[in-house]
Amino acid sequence: MTPLWTMYVSRVSTASTGIDPTTLLWRGGDAETAATSEVPLVVGLHGYGADGTDIFSLTGNLPQAFRYVSVPAPHGQAEGGREWFPLRFSDPATGEVAIDADAQQGLEHGANEAASAVLELLDGLGVFTSGAPVVLLGYSQGGIVAMQALRQRPGAFTGALLLSGLVAVGTVPGDAELALTRPPVFWGRGDADTVIPSLAVEHTAAWLEAHVDAEIYVEAGLGHAVSEQELPRLVTYLERVLG
Repeated sequence: MTPLWTMYVSRVSTASTGIDPTTLLWRGGDAETAATSEVPLVVGLHGYGADGTDIFSLTGNLPQAFRYVSVPAPHGQAEGGREWFPLRFSDPATGEVAIDADAQQGLEHGANEAASAVLELLDGLGVFTSGAPVVLLGYSQGGIVAMQALRQRPGAFTGALLLSGLVAVGTVPGDAELALTRPPVFWGRGDADTVIPSLAVEHTAAWLEAHVDAEIYVEAGLGHAVSEQELPRLVTYLERVLG
């Protein structure tokens, strides 16, 4: 059971502005054809402290009949990684995310801002104009942002993969539409994950049950990571939803 990547935890962040489209990492496509290609597109959003190269590496193990783009988060960190928004940790030693009221409110606000930035980027690239199916793939903090983008604009996406992540608290206008359309969402996690608190896992499970057609994969002994054993399930999901 070899994790493909883990989340790097940092407590320091610095703000920057926007998502630079020239920093995107593409596989099977490019920015020039983003508005015209009818090939399904998977949009990858990395975790806290990473930079998008991990998601890009992961796409090499996914069906090559599709296009993939890995999006770097807009905010740089002093250590060199990137973040979608600042996080608070209840236990810096383990990297467990805090879930007190202030932390949840900050996470909800940050996720909404980050999701809006992702949607603005995709609009600018014109990826929705060709009618090609678009699926979100988010790991950890990127998974939070992916789910928030799905909630903000449910009609734009065919589905989403939430890997070692959670769904933010609060209500988004698109939630009602999701509860009616119930797009397919894959949620993969490990039962030994010490980063995502149990209350956040419970909230996410309840939200998914109420709003989407959820495929849930829980791997025994897996921590905050995506494993080689999980990969075939990601492949099957993408082939079913986009094939």
